[in-house]
Parts: sequence; C-alpha cells; structure tokens
Amino acid sequence: MLMNPIRLPFLCTLILGLSVAQGQTLQHLDSTAVRWAETITAEDLSNHLYILAADSMEGRETGKTGQRKAADYIAAQFQAMGLEPVNGSHFQEVPLKVSQLKGGLLDIAGNKMMFKDDFVPYPGIEVADVAAEAVFVGYGIQEGDWNDYAGLDVNGKVVVYMTGEPGSEEKGFVLSGTDEKSRWSRDPSVKRQLADSLGAKGVLIVSDEFATLRSRLVPWLSRERMRLDVDRKGEGTDLPTLLVSEDVLLRVTGWKSMKDVRKKWPKGKLKGTDLGKLELNLARIDDKVKAANVWGLLPGSDSTLSDEIVVLTSHYDHVGVDKEGLIYNGADDDGSGTVSLLENAQAWTAAAAAGNGPRRSVLFMAFVGEEKGLLGSEWYSDHPAFPLEKHVCDLNMDMVGRVDEAHADNDRYIYLIGSDKLSSELHDISEAVNAEHVGIDLDYTFNAPDDPNRFYYRSDHYNFAKHGIPVIFYFSGVHEDYHGPGDTPDKILYPKMSEIGRLVFLTSWEVANRDTKLVVDRVNDFPSDR
Repeated sequence: MLMNPIRLPFLCTLILGLSVAQGQTLQHLDSTAVRWAETITAEDLSNHLYILAADSMEGRETGKTGQRKAADYIAAQFQAMGLEPVNGSHFQEVPLKVSQLKGGLLDIAGNKMMFKDDFVPYPGIEVADVAAEAVFVGYGIQEGDWNDYAGLDVNGKVVVYMTGEPGSEEKGFVLSGTDEKSRWSRDPSVKRQLADSLGAKGVLIVSDEFATLRSRLVPWLSRERMRLDVDRKGEGTDLPTLLVSEDVLLRVTGWKSMKDVRKKWPKGKLKGTDLGKLELNLARIDDKVKAANVWGLLPGSDSTLSDEIVVLTSHYDHVGVDKEGLIYNGADDDGSGTVSLLENAQAWTAAAAAGNGPRRSVLFMAFVGEEKGLLGSEWYSDHPAFPLEKHVCDLNMDMVGRVDEAHADNDRYIYLIGSDKLSSELHDISEAVNAEHVGIDLDYTFNAPDDPNRFYYRSDHYNFAKHGIPVIFYFSGVHEDYHGPGDTPDKILYPKMSEIGRLVFLTSWEVANRDTKLVVDRVNDFPSDR
C-alpha cells in the first residue's frame, strides 16, 4: 500500500484548523451554508456528467461541433438557474486560430537549410516568414562588463547566438565567477528578450543539443497548433525564433569548429560577424476557429461589496476524437470539474432565491481551450469582464473525479495547489472549512515549489495567479485513463466529487461573505511564459 505522504501533517492541520475556526477565522459559515452545500449530490453530478461526457459530445475538442454543443448545454443550465449573462450574453467569444506547418526553407547567404532536418521552430513560438540580414552575436549576452552586442547594430536584423555562456563548470563561469550558471543559461527567454529590446527582427539559436531537441520536437512540428488570434507585436514574447545545429553556423561562416568559436569570440578575434542575407519561407495553413468561454453571474447583495468578484472555474473542453474514430470523452478531464461548477452554481442560486445570496458577486466560468494551452482563461485575464483588481480569488476545479496511485486505498482526499502562494488568509480559510465541515485529506504534494510536474502552471487558475489574484486549484491527480479513451463517466467516483464540490462551495461562501477582501500578503515569482 502506498501511504498518503500528507496523512500525518493532515492530522496536525486538522487540529490546527479546528482551533483556528473556533478563533473566528470562519466568520460566516453556519448551518444555512451547510444546508445549501448538501444540495451538491452525487446523483446530480452524475446526471450532468453522463450528458457532457457522452459520445454525442465527440470529446468536446475546441473548435469542433462537440465543444459548441457542450457550451450550449452549460449556458442553458446557467440560464435556467437564473445566473445573469455577462455583457449581455452567457458566452464570451474567444478568437482562436489553428496553424499547421507543412514545410519550409531557410536560406542564409545562399546556404539552404531544410525544415526539420537543419532547423526547427523554438517551442511555443509561432514563426512567420522572415527576410533580413543575419548577424552573429556570440552568446547573446549583455551584462556588466560582458557585452556581446558591443559595436553591433542589430536593429531590423536576425541575431544568431550560441546557447550557454562563457566559461565552464570545471574552470568556472565568467558571469557568476563560480561553477554555477547564471540566469543567461537557466532561463532561455532572457536572451530572446534582450534581442527583442535591441530591435532584432528574429533569432537563430545555435544549440549544442540540437539533435536531442530536434528528436523531441519533430513529432509535433506538423501537427495543428491552436492559439489566440491576436496581434502580439511589441509584447516581446513572440519574436520569431529558430533552433539550428552548430553545423549550420559552421557551414555558413566556414569557421573551423564551435570549440574554436567559443575560444576566439571572447577575445574579439572573430571577423565576418555579418552572416549575409537570411530568408525564411514557410508553407503553412492558418484557419480561424469559433469558440467561447461560458459564464454566468450571481450579483452580490451588499452594495458596498458587490463590485468584488469571487470566481469559480473549470474547463469544459477535451481532446476530441482520434484518427481511428475513438472518442476521448474526458469525463474526469475536465467533465468532473465542469459538473462540479454547475452544481456549485445550482447551490448558490438556490440559496440566493431563498434570501441567502452572497454579499460579493460570484462569477461562474467554464473555459474553452485549456487543452490547447489555457487559451480561454488567458483571453479572459487579458479581457476581463470586471477590473482584475476586483477579482477576490479563483477556485478552479480540474480532474476531481478519480484517484491516483498514491491514494489507491483512500478516495477521500484532494490535492490543493496554490492556496498559500499569494494569500495566507485564503489558505487558512480553506484549511478551517475542511477541518470544521468536510474532513477530507488535503494533500499538498504538488504544491511544492520544486514540483517537477509543474501543475501550478498547467490549469486555468494560473491565468489569475499571474495577475496576483489568489487561487486554489482542486485536483485529484493523474490516472491510467488520462487523455485516453477510457476516461468515461462510469469510472467517476461521484460521492468523492460531491465532497470536493461542497468544500469548494463552503470556501466560496466564506470568502464571498467576509467583511474584508482577502489579503494578498505573499509574493509569487512566476517563470517566464517562454
């Protein structure tokens, strides 16, 4: 049996939570709140999920018919519950496009390189045709006395630089003065951002790990890629960037070896920095996609607080149908979170109809395009219906219906991610709510700063957190049917889901009714998106 690694800490937390709750951490949870929480039932969750995860929804892939059918179902439920439309609609249109690379040719001073063989696009960056002079800038670093751009005008040009930095672990690195690499090696985006700030038109990164990177990227290069259909010019995040092998640089320049280049460049001995005319021509297809987030608002009852927004979220898209016609129903990912969102909305609207509505407004949002890169929530965070500073927190439910290997003998648990990253108050409320009213195991394994899975950055709450809005990500972990055709509604643990749904509801009840907005008292440094 694999033991829950948080079991002992949980017992301590339970005791602490009870004492904190008794010490007035919870201001507004009473029998009324619990009564409405209990309307979140396994039966209702099941009824919704057998519709949203049915074969007729065709896997709810963003931009496909099934996704639009699912959106219509969610919107109809919001409307029937009495949630108000936002900006006149229960839909927030999200402009998307699908791009697919079919091939390409890179020409540098008459030296022709082929797509996939000699160059590949930098991961996550949309590359377009480029025509400009190319200039070699060594390591592409500018810090202190070290300036690879000294005497070079790269405005309007494509800069070509090597990965890494001067020095080595054996002899020490020049910039750090130790055997530890500097930020110029740890964060690849730093060099790209510098090039962009100096007016570069594009970037070629000469990588000593090109063969390894190429083998990882090639299977994905010709697949469709979906992204927001927006002009990011000037943001510095989408500077056209290619990865090329060291052989490409040597072929273009006639230089002897990369070892020789790394030795001579710092000494200023290399000449012929200008590499000549570079032309990149790609064969690609771009199509616009119709998709929407689904939202509904429960207005707050307190005129002094109703402009503040407590947000409950999930994503309703999944990965669709494969080439063999197998439907990926996505019952857990994230049908489970979506129906939990619906049940939370039902509980809240019923409470409001009985005169027990929230003091603050509560916004319910089902996001599209999460599986394509958190696109729906990114669009909302860039185009919010309400000022971002008025958003109190986001409680996000994604995959809350199954168990993972670490909890094979205990289904009464939930992973909490992010609860303490920005607001200690939100974390304390969550702990106290669970200790006093729910009593499931709260597992913080994936909340660790060094979590290799990086789940904190992989669901829609991230697009709130990056703007300083406190979040909690509710997650049951990955299982054998993750992103597979076996993720079906018959395998969902509905009683487990109902408990998690009640935990979310009671947490939102407390936050929505407190006298003061949640304090943001912790700083969270987010890594670069690129």
